[in-house]
Amino acid sequence: MKINNILVLLCVIMIAGCDLFKSADDLYTEVEIKRNSGDAKAALSLLEKIVGKHADHEKAPNAQYMIAEIYYRDMGDFSKAIGEYGLIRTNFPNAKQAPFSLFMQGFIYANTLSNFDQARAHYTEFLEKYADHELATSVTFELKYLGKDVQEIPELKHLTK
Repeated sequence: MKINNILVLLCVIMIAGCDLFKSADDLYTEVEIKRNSGDAKAALSLLEKIVGKHADHEKAPNAQYMIAEIYYRDMGDFSKAIGEYGLIRTNFPNAKQAPFSLFMQGFIYANTLSNFDQARAHYTEFLEKYADHELATSVTFELKYLGKDVQEIPELKHLTK
């Protein structure tokens, strides 16, 4: 009988130790620790749990945005980042991260992948949806000089000297 009680107790401890019962806030705290220590893959795993299990939580849109940022900045997987930014717009269209996500999609297409048609499409959509957003000026600048070399942009020429 004692062995059964010990086995049950061990099972409870193991289940409690995993992320099964952790709140979105607890998981998010762990994400920050993992990402700050350079463990992007562990951070991604935790962020995906937040988005999957706590999709209605206030941190879910930020978690999805951070997933995209990790793919873009930490892992250099630009196509995956574009897709993850797109999920913010699909799953959290009214979140404050939605305009930033659309901007980042255009930015990656323009400045990393040199896919100027896709960049133009995303930037144009941005201006149609978010004309008064703080990034609208940057989007207008990006569109004006899309595909140009830094040396061809008068406002940036000083950076090449």
